[in-house]
Amino acid sequence: MSRTPFLVPFTLLWLLVGAADGSAQNGPEPTDELRLGLSLGGTGFVGAIAEYRRGNWSGELTVGTITFREVAVAVAGKRYFTDGRFQPFVGGGLWSLTAWTEDGSGSVLIVRAPLGVDWRVTGGHALGLEVALNRAIAVNRLDPEDDTPPNTNLVPLPGIYYRYGWDP
Repeated sequence: MSRTPFLVPFTLLWLLVGAADGSAQNGPEPTDELRLGLSLGGTGFVGAIAEYRRGNWSGELTVGTITFREVAVAVAGKRYFTDGRFQPFVGGGLWSLTAWTEDGSGSVLIVRAPLGVDWRVTGGHALGLEVALNRAIAVNRLDPEDDTPPNTNLVPLPGIYYRYGWDP
């Protein structure tokens, strides 16, 4: 099994984050911001988001659902590249999806790399668009006899969000 499809996007992400780090060393003191919001698409049909930002870095938790019969939980770290109204970002994280049926339960653990842009509309209001590259790394199927390995393809999933932020 080739690990190249898995390693290429994360190597590029690591290089982008490392290259952008040198440009902000003499900038202003980082500010803290807590942002809460809603998402459509991406890690679920609908989700609730909590994000903590410090300067151009953030940590994000998303809890959502796809068909209202399962729970999706995603965590990600992100790097924003500008301080303007439009802020492109890249990130990396994990997404866990667990579903329950009459026949039992199943789950999947997915590694994800969100890429997108955040638009500071006004005040603490922001809209965003992201496309996350996703790859399954572990699958617990409903059928205990089924030991098929996870699919190794990168799956892009688009999503949009609204967030409201303030200084804690």
